Amino acid sequence: MAVAALLLAAGMVWLDSHHATDWMDRLPWLYAARPAGARSLLSSIGGSMIGVAGTTFSVTIAAVVYASGQYGPRLLSNFMSDRGNQVTLGTFIATFLYSLIVVRTIRSPGEAAGEPAFVPQLAVLVGVLLVLCSIAVLIYFIHHVPSRIHINSVIERIGDRLIAEIDQRFPVFVGKPLDEREDADRIPEAFRPNANAAAVERRAVIRAKHTGYIQLIDDETLLGTARDNGLILRLQYQSGDFAHRGSVLVEAWPAEALVEDAQTALRTAFAIGSRRTGMQDLRFLIDELVEIAARALSPGGQ
Repeated sequence: MAVAALLLAAGMVWLDSHHATDWMDRLPWLYAARPAGARSLLSSIGGSMIGVAGTTFSVTIAAVVYASGQYGPRLLSNFMSDRGNQVTLGTFIATFLYSLIVVRTIRSPGEAAGEPAFVPQLAVLVGVLLVLCSIAVLIYFIHHVPSRIHINSVIERIGDRLIAEIDQRFPVFVGKPLDEREDADRIPEAFRPNANAAAVERRAVIRAKHTGYIQLIDDETLLGTARDNGLILRLQYQSGDFAHRGSVLVEAWPAEALVEDAQTALRTAFAIGSRRTGMQDLRFLIDELVEIAARALSPGGQ
């Protein structure tokens, strides 16, 4: 949003400098201004917006601290990634940057030798419209923060996300041992229990290069790589597991079909980070609900 504001400011000033706003001269209620008035207006907008942005940031941090203390630190990611808070801060910062860029293009008479006065009338008008949008966003933010940290809303969002992830990620084969599945006859000898040494030698492994939690597994990349190279893969980790550097992420068979490009594709199919997320980790979402319930228990209820 900040980059968009910079581009918008440059575009509006360019239109004003190419006399694309002559039509505004025929509308007295739109024709603002003189250089001093326009400069004062944009300076006031910029100063007030950066002040409101600082206050909004403080309120957001206070809400995050309150939520983490009441509901548990696992819920921090839900508030940090809240789109409403991001849009609110982005709107205020974008308005501030827009005003800052436009105000420096205003020229008073005689300020530059041989150049007439210049006031970007259309740019100033857009600045006023951005202020109106910022006021609307501020009203939305005042209502948004209390509703987001309300316990019923928190549980509802986590529950909806958990149900959606279950529908998307629930495995086809649940609770069946490897040798009892319908496709057990297609499992290579190298992946079977008590495999002989010759079969094990045809098995290749892909190891992790970093230490952390498995945040995301790109299933399409794994399936596409296996299909294109004639590989059968066995994953050793699922989303949410902790893997050390050098741990085996994937076992592939046969080893001779695992070319260098396939190794790179399989390794990059795993996103490893320093913390767990609820993107594919169903257990993490369940843990969030369990932690809320545990903190809600009173000493008498325990």
